[in-house]
Amino acid sequence: MTNFPLDEETKTKMNQAFDLVEASRGEPDKELDQYYITKDSSIKRALLVDPESYHGKRIILIGDMDLTSLFIGMSSKPKDLAVLDIDRRIPEIVFKMKFDHKIRNIRFINHDFRIRMIAVLKNQFDYVFLEPPMTKEGLELGLSRAVQCAKKDSLSKIFLSFDIKQEKESLVESLINKMNLEKVEIKEEFNNYDYSTPLGKKNSDLFVLSVKPNSEETIPNHYFGPTYYRECIKFPQPYRCKCGENYSIRKDEEFTTINDLEESGCSKCGYKGPFLYGSSIEIE
Repeated sequence: MTNFPLDEETKTKMNQAFDLVEASRGEPDKELDQYYITKDSSIKRALLVDPESYHGKRIILIGDMDLTSLFIGMSSKPKDLAVLDIDRRIPEIVFKMKFDHKIRNIRFINHDFRIRMIAVLKNQFDYVFLEPPMTKEGLELGLSRAVQCAKKDSLSKIFLSFDIKQEKESLVESLINKMNLEKVEIKEEFNNYDYSTPLGKKNSDLFVLSVKPNSEETIPNHYFGPTYYRECIKFPQPYRCKCGENYSIRKDEEFTTINDLEESGCSKCGYKGPFLYGSSIEIE
């Protein structure tokens, strides 16, 4: 896939619109693994597809504080342009896009991706844009939600932006195989960041994936474990049983992993999970 060029007038309008919308965005929330790609990277994402190919299509962005939806909406006329997020600044941003920049078909969906996907969003979208938390847990969960949203009976695409460590390709490849996806292309160092990521990186790769009729998510329901970068590196990790009993996961505790706890079961009631992770980010 190649990026499609814009005329100078459209570029100028996009730059002006971005500057106006950006004022409502503020600083990235690093608790939610936000690091903001550059404006040019966001435009490149939007133009991965010929804008004419977006016409009449349904597009969803699972998280979009990078404002890619702005450039999609200004360069094309999709049937549906949905932004799914929990950031409380997004509703105002989408409102500005809708009324100040005449992107009529854009809408905001307040949904935490740790909660199972809303039924009416499943198998609905031609294009899915995704940049999950930069952890293996966040990747699997985010990609599962993207697969749930993507149409299975058409040539739908997932645009996955992701980068953690050197094993990222084998990690992504493993999930592609498990979910029966097809890798179309890897665009290395496609995204450039205005803010450094947790590992000090200033760029990330973009994976273009095709969805097939037999593609299937690996996490269909709620996810109760750590997801975001700071959660995945923080120990001890707090968990709670449905009976209210609390547990701590770390190397020098009785349970060194959540699997140990689930195999043993709750000492109070015998329940074997799933146990609820005590995230500092409240589930919406």
